[in-house]
Amino acid sequence: MDVQPSNPFQTPQADLQQAATHQQPLYSIAGIGVATFIGTPLAGAWLLAHNLQLLGQAHRVAMVWGISVALLLVTLVLAVVLPDEVPALPFAIAQLMAMIMLAKNLQEADLKQHADAGGAFLSNWRAAGIGLLFTIGMAVLMFAVLMIFDI
Repeated sequence: MDVQPSNPFQTPQADLQQAATHQQPLYSIAGIGVATFIGTPLAGAWLLAHNLQLLGQAHRVAMVWGISVALLLVTLVLAVVLPDEVPALPFAIAQLMAMIMLAKNLQEADLKQHADAGGAFLSNWRAAGIGLLFTIGMAVLMFAVLMIFDI
């Protein structure tokens, strides 16, 4: 029976791979799509920025906000310029596809690694709620602009 005494000065044995995983839950690409569809590209950018912050890629947040604001502005300008007979659904789909492609381009590999490491994802219902909050915010903002300019 060869029993070695424990060494109080030895560093503890720990699985360092587990410590490297993200402890915070992230939004899935589907969640970003749901928020974008319900609440404009700004809602999708909010979730995308959340993920980027937690993944240590905060330097990309400004780019994401810039792209989403540009998408929203292009859509609003087209809504004013084009005749009323033009359906709005294709523009909503274009915004949705653009944000999903942006999310996949920026985070698909990181989200797969997060999932493989056992990381959690936030609910798509939560993403939908955030999208709804952005929709309400946009409606209030548009109502305020209409009231200010007496349109």
